[in-house]
Amino acid sequence: MSPFSDLPCWVIMNCAEDNKCPSKENPHKDCWDIFSEIDKKAFNICLDCIVYLSRQEKSVLSRQEMEQIMNKKGIDISAATTCPGGNLDN
Repeated sequence: MSPFSDLPCWVIMNCAEDNKCPSKENPHKDCWDIFSEIDKKAFNICLDCIVYLSRQEKSVLSRQEMEQIMNKKGIDISAATTCPGGNLDN
């Protein structure tokens, strides 16, 4: 798994704080499970998603690759280690 696999999907995807999202409402559930319940075809999109890829047992993304992707998305990785639910460094 990627070292960023504990970050919530909305942090990895750099979603706006005021963005209403089923994943934010169900933070203990994987986003791809939530969206596949809404639309079974949605999982096909998830297979290529950075969040899904980062949470696989054998992630194809290294720490450096994840940092590069997140930096390009404008995410401050040092600030992204916490979320409203608590510290994600644990």
